[in-house]
Amino acid sequence: MSDPVHDKHVEELVEGGVHGSHVGTYIRVFIALTVFTALEYFFARIFKDAFATLLAGLLVIAIIKAAMVGMYFMHLKFEGRWVYMMLIPAGILAMVLVLALYPDMAMQPIIGDDSDPDEVAGAPAEPAVANKAAAGS
Repeated sequence: MSDPVHDKHVEELVEGGVHGSHVGTYIRVFIALTVFTALEYFFARIFKDAFATLLAGLLVIAIIKAAMVGMYFMHLKFEGRWVYMMLIPAGILAMVLVLALYPDMAMQPIIGDDSDPDEVAGAPAEPAVANKAAAGS
């Protein structure tokens, strides 16, 4: 007993009908990624003196490339909406991590050229200097 609908679907699969080769798609995505990489290079060469423009442009191109890789090479294009529900907690966790570490990055002591090196707490450059200073006191 054979099911004609099932047999037709199996024939299409074997012949490459519905789920045929996606090599052409992968090659097009690869070429697009190559073009975006070249665009990044030339964008960086042109806007090397305008930091804000350079940063914004490179971030936009990087997001486009990451989306293409995720959608096609990681097959997220064919997943359901539940995948996006996994991205929300990961994004929140990433933001919490950045915000939690921000005080450590922002509250670093600023050592300027006009500051006295003796006022700056830290390890001595040479152990002998510390010993002479302690002996002289």
